Amino acid sequence: MRAPWKSHKKSIRQKTDRRKRGLMKKASEYSRMCDADVFVGIRLRESGRLYTLLAETSEFWSSFVSQLDSYYPIPIHRTDKDFDIIHEDGEDAPLDCPTKEADTEKE
Repeated sequence: MRAPWKSHKKSIRQKTDRRKRGLMKKASEYSRMCDADVFVGIRLRESGRLYTLLAETSEFWSSFVSQLDSYYPIPIHRTDKDFDIIHEDGEDAPLDCPTKEADTEKE
């Protein structure tokens, strides 16, 4: 039989891991759908562990990521390629994402 506090800690850890994965997935999705360079960093206060997501094509955030490599504990880096999200044509863009049609109307 497990101690009740151990199962509580495990469920909290699982919940935070799910939220972290969900946030990273949404950021990657935003990058693809909105043609945006995205950098997300999450640092866990208790352990100091750092997780990053870099979804870009312009190398804008690369220097910042290279600075983090000297950080301890070693950061866990992810890229948008780690989140293979396939979007079908005709899917609505997120509310905060400017559409390509809106860009052409401005010109």
